[in-house]
Amino acid sequence: MQFCRSTKLLLATLIRLPALLVIFVSLSSISFAQAGLTEADISLLKKVMPDAVSFSEKAGDPPVYRAFSTAQQGSEGELIGYLFETQDYPPEEIGYSAPIEVLVGMDLEGILSGIEVLYYRESYKSIRGDFLNTERFPNQFEGKSVSDGFRPGRDLDGVSRATITSWATSRGIRNAARKVAQNYLTDSEFVANANSGEVALGILEAQSWEEMKESGLVKEFPIQLEDLTELNLSLAFMGNEAIGELLVGPDDYSRAEREASNRVQDGSMLLVGIDGNASTPFRQERLAITQGDAVYNIERRRFVYVGSADNGKIAGKVRFAGAIVLSSDIDLSQPFTVLYDTGVQVESVEELAQTVYQIPPVPFSLATGSPLPAEYMPKSASPFPEFDDFEEVDEGVVATLINSAPLAEVLALLLLFAMVMTAFLRKSSTIRWVTLAYTLFYLGFYNGTFLSVSHITNGIKLGPSLFLNDLPLLLIVVFTLVTTLFWGRVFCSSLCPFGALQDFITRIMPKKWQWNVPQAIHDKALYIKYGVLALLVVTSLTFSDLSLFQYFEPFGTIFYISRSMVLWGILAAFLVASMFISRFYCRYACPLGAALGVTSFLSPFRIKRVPQCEVCKVCEKSCPTGAIRGHEIDFKECVRCDICESKLISKAGVCKHTVEDVIARHKTWTPVTVT
Repeated sequence: MQFCRSTKLLLATLIRLPALLVIFVSLSSISFAQAGLTEADISLLKKVMPDAVSFSEKAGDPPVYRAFSTAQQGSEGELIGYLFETQDYPPEEIGYSAPIEVLVGMDLEGILSGIEVLYYRESYKSIRGDFLNTERFPNQFEGKSVSDGFRPGRDLDGVSRATITSWATSRGIRNAARKVAQNYLTDSEFVANANSGEVALGILEAQSWEEMKESGLVKEFPIQLEDLTELNLSLAFMGNEAIGELLVGPDDYSRAEREASNRVQDGSMLLVGIDGNASTPFRQERLAITQGDAVYNIERRRFVYVGSADNGKIAGKVRFAGAIVLSSDIDLSQPFTVLYDTGVQVESVEELAQTVYQIPPVPFSLATGSPLPAEYMPKSASPFPEFDDFEEVDEGVVATLINSAPLAEVLALLLLFAMVMTAFLRKSSTIRWVTLAYTLFYLGFYNGTFLSVSHITNGIKLGPSLFLNDLPLLLIVVFTLVTTLFWGRVFCSSLCPFGALQDFITRIMPKKWQWNVPQAIHDKALYIKYGVLALLVVTSLTFSDLSLFQYFEPFGTIFYISRSMVLWGILAAFLVASMFISRFYCRYACPLGAALGVTSFLSPFRIKRVPQCEVCKVCEKSCPTGAIRGHEIDFKECVRCDICESKLISKAGVCKHTVEDVIARHKTWTPVTVT
């Protein structure tokens, strides 16, 4: 009865969707290009700049709305700021699967008054429902200066497990705000510093790697080892995004900066290129920095991998590169010493391999925003590249995918895959429960890289490119597809954290609490999840801006800690139901399970049965999804949990007797061929 009421409510909602979408579009996906501003337009603009009384239409190059403090008759009033939409300032920053469009307000001093997210469409891995509009992440932009770095993890608190989306939103806002400031706030301190920065960047961009060595930006640090082999390090100050992208390329710098922001809250990066014929590999923990009497050992968290040195000025100069996140206590205006311990016992620090590094004036000015010394300023105006405008070098899909992959995460997944397959092939209950614990805590609560039906719907709309920038996700997708095509829903058995959570609930609950769903109800209710799958696929193709899957996938609520009470209510209902009916969600509501169930029809390696199964109920009563009826298995509902196969191997049911013995006891039974 509850399912019927829920279905009616869902159908009623769907009937009203066209009207709801009209309202949604008019309020959120605003098109301000129309002549005049509607009340809805003005209401949204006031959210972003509350102190304004009136606004002009969007105009100018680049386009902005002008905000005024008064709206006197025949006068627009005093100008107090500008509002702009990030999509008008290409290139758009791409989130996990699509651009994120934001309305931004900025006063005449270059201070942001607020933001409002207009549009985004992300996979469930990133969005946690509607996190951009419900978490405190957007509120942090109010009061930020256009000259700030806007780096999640340092200048801003990012959204947990939504790194890509946090960075895309922040970079899009920052880049658009700086372009508006350069065009409309020409007398501001930021523009003066930005112009100085453009000159500095132009100087660095014109230099080759060898010229950077001559200027002091790049410092060679050869290290002689005791076996006469040599480790050649190349040091270069990578103090901000402009320098970093110039040295190692946009992709490698962005990846390194994100990793650095996740580990430490402060400090500029010092690029370390690694090359040479050393017989022993470079080791980060052997690095240290001294300045004056202070010694800064390079902890693991303060050294990040940059890449294989395929892009930027460093391309082809070293084998690979890392970066030291310098302590904020180091005075960048003064020289500091970089040391490397070769492993040879010495009597004093002075005997260690070392070199002195001094940041040259041009990169120091660019990184710190300080004025460029007069001798470096051009005597006449000359064109320089736009702020943060660099040509990206395409290193190829495979190379980008591998180079950007977090090694620790990839290794953790490969270990998990090995555990899943070991438990499955050996039919080991012990290994499976250990694997379920690993899945629940690593993929669920810690990492959050699990599959969702949103990957199917977004994959349909966006194609395989959705998965080609995230190697861990791609590995899970490939593993799931391969195992499903060969054996069925192995993913549901051991690689789904919400399935693991339900199994642990069933294991700790008293057996007497378990209910048996009447066969007639079960046989009909199991098709609900296939209806949910069809609904989500159809709506994703018909209404691309509409997000419904979070209401049908409660695992996102618990593993991403949603702030929606509605989603927590849905989750609670499923968890309570799972206390009484094993794998309740998997049986009746999981759209991803439905998709894998359809795919499993192609699986050639299915569970074997024996004639004794016809008169045995042991496996049927033990099946967590109710997929067994006597000797028949509804394979699309089977999650390959190994319970029935283990019982068959151990002969835990009627199968412990021979067919002849069973016939003798059941004189009316005639066995049929069972495979």
